[in-house]
Amino acid sequence: MKDKMVMNRTLYIPGPSEVEPETLLELSKPVIAHYGPEWHKLYNETCELAKKIFNTKEYVALLPLPGSVCIEMSAFNLIEEEGEKFVALTNGFFGDNLVEILSAHGANVLKVESEWGKQVDIAGLEKILDENPDVKAVYLVHNETSTGVLNNLGEVAKVVKKRDKILVVDAISSFGGIELDFDRLGIDFAVGYASKCMSGINGVCPVAISRRFIEEVRKRKVQVKSHYFNLLKYMKLSEEWAEIGHPHPTSMPTSVVRAFNHVAKKAVEEGLERRYRRHAEIAKAYRQALKALGLQILPREEDASPTVTTFIVPSSVNRKISSTLYNEFGYMISGGLGKLEDKTLRIGHMGNTARPHFMLKLVSALEIVLKRFNVIDKSLNIGEELNRIYDDVKDYADQP
Repeated sequence: MKDKMVMNRTLYIPGPSEVEPETLLELSKPVIAHYGPEWHKLYNETCELAKKIFNTKEYVALLPLPGSVCIEMSAFNLIEEEGEKFVALTNGFFGDNLVEILSAHGANVLKVESEWGKQVDIAGLEKILDENPDVKAVYLVHNETSTGVLNNLGEVAKVVKKRDKILVVDAISSFGGIELDFDRLGIDFAVGYASKCMSGINGVCPVAISRRFIEEVRKRKVQVKSHYFNLLKYMKLSEEWAEIGHPHPTSMPTSVVRAFNHVAKKAVEEGLERRYRRHAEIAKAYRQALKALGLQILPREEDASPTVTTFIVPSSVNRKISSTLYNEFGYMISGGLGKLEDKTLRIGHMGNTARPHFMLKLVSALEIVLKRFNVIDKSLNIGEELNRIYDDVKDYADQP
């Protein structure tokens, strides 16, 4: 019985997200080669779809890498000399990851730190850039999944653009679920993802890169110390091997890209504005339901993420709650990260799980489990309130 539950599990984590059966079917089709006319058409079409989601007319590539490795690719190309100054805005686990990545490549990382659960510090960013005019680039996590905070990207971009610095954005958990206006904001390098808000398959990341970023790499006096991560190699192959459809230096997971093409088409067909509104409204419904259970959401309402909710639970039952939800209901939620490891739990509501019936099922199960471990009063019944919350978002119940 337990094995059956695990087989029928539902992913309520901040990625990977639930994949529809018809997307999985894309993987069962005959494998195509990573070159030739069929691949050329699929690759280019998929890049064009990604451009619509990035809101860009700039260069977009598909990289067969984890998201953090794509972030590292930017560092490979930007950092030319030991000790060059880079700014990392950090207010959570993945912001701290940016510091580690840049430091590993020899950058002198100037940290702008904020309290976990709050947005990044704009005044601190302005101060550090004004005091260090030789900063080369600024790095930011758009949507910090460790804390459930949506960072103020527009304000960051305005500060960075005014001082004419390069802006690199980790959009891994926002791509396809939160609006990202690459061109208007003046972003230079942004990393999306296939299997979070897009509900695709792990294994490919769309990356948008500005002409300014490319020119910065071209100006290097020292060659990029990598074969695979050398951006100029991608640019060269995009031109030289265009006719045979091979704009990348190694083989590609063509079936995974085909699955990503499928979900990207669905996203565009749904309508991106409606899709972003759906994520925001379902996230709001989750927060309302969790508050009705007497739980505390980590960030303020105005800072809360549309794709993941982080809430506080007693450390003594933290792991028991998540394991019981999984073992008895087949619902997988995430534990806390870093300094919040024993204090919080996290729910991903992204892509396919950003739907009202998913919310209804998980919150109902969570109420049972919380009562079992005496986190909430056993006499509490939020059924009526939960139905009202469901009614407010029921228009988002159907797939497009």
